Amino acid sequence: MFTARTANARSLRFLALSQASLFASNGLTIPLMANHFGALGSKPGAVGFLFAAQQAGALVAPYIWGAGSDRLGKRKPIIIIALVLSAISLCTVAFIQQYAILLIAQFCIGIASAGFSAGNLALVGDLIEDDGSRGRVLGMFRMTGSLAFALTAVTGGFIADGFGLWVPIAIAAVLQGLGCFATLGIREASERPQAEVTDNPVSAPATTDLRHAIMFFVVVFTWFYGMGAVAWQWPGMMHSLGYAQGSISALWALAALGEVPGLALAGILADKWGRRTLLMSGLMGQGLVYILYRAVAPTWGIVPLQMFRSVSFSSYETPALLVATELGLRQRRGRFAGLYHTVAALGGVVGASVGGQIVGAWDYATSFTVAGILMAAVALLVARRLPVGTQTASST
Repeated sequence: MFTARTANARSLRFLALSQASLFASNGLTIPLMANHFGALGSKPGAVGFLFAAQQAGALVAPYIWGAGSDRLGKRKPIIIIALVLSAISLCTVAFIQQYAILLIAQFCIGIASAGFSAGNLALVGDLIEDDGSRGRVLGMFRMTGSLAFALTAVTGGFIADGFGLWVPIAIAAVLQGLGCFATLGIREASERPQAEVTDNPVSAPATTDLRHAIMFFVVVFTWFYGMGAVAWQWPGMMHSLGYAQGSISALWALAALGEVPGLALAGILADKWGRRTLLMSGLMGQGLVYILYRAVAPTWGIVPLQMFRSVSFSSYETPALLVATELGLRQRRGRFAGLYHTVAALGGVVGASVGGQIVGAWDYATSFTVAGILMAAVALLVARRLPVGTQTASST
């Protein structure tokens, strides 16, 4: 995947393995977690608050994790600590049924997720900052996560049907523990011998355009509002339509599998066209998917709709991560990576809370439609004002 021509190829491979462990565990748990909580007696509104607790943990922690990695000058310890905390919290979710404890565990999962996300994004930004094809490399890197998610999402539902919903959650905890060992093989960019550092690194702007940064974070908030309102509740909607857990996981895996080539292609196009076109396409496309679920989910059309969801997700994900790594130099990259995930978590908290309440008051389709309309509006009013070209970053 990462050739010898790519600087830091060895570290990128180990970081990809670490990322794959987290995405594989997410593939096992995310498509069934709402139903796991429902089986414990939680109503849709209560399930929404459980996921809001996770997003709340992810909200308070990313900037702290990111700023800490900047001060430490290393990202690897942050990633390891986050994976250990996440594994312990997942074990708690798997074996404990008390609602108050589940809230705490979900909050800790959010904190751990924030630590991994901030550390991982900052570290990959460090490793590819001198690469002239950052979009291509980042697209390939992110692709490994979706592939791991897709493979385990297929099996997670069948494991749950055969052995119980708690079993895949326990397996996910083990996978995250294994991810810690992969992280140990990473050599951070700051650890490279001086001879390996590019003599003429990619130039970077001295400052970040505040107006464009704000518009970018509005896009990020809106995207994750939609994810928070829809993604966590989607399994519940499909279950209410009569889909078995195995079918729900398989459909989720289909979307994730479609992201594998999509994320790589999005990275290549981001290098050629800039970030704005893809971000707009992702927002518009995902909003349309959410609106169409009302009519399509009960029919055979759910399969092509999930495939279209892959395209729209990829169109957002790769350029958004690129922009997040390009907002600051290496000395501040952890802070910007943390801020990206803070805004993302804030959108997720609002989406999960509001979406859960809309589902409780009306139905799933109404919540999905509200999210879709909001995403389309922001794409038209905000995302189209982002710069066409790319900003670059490097260390100094």
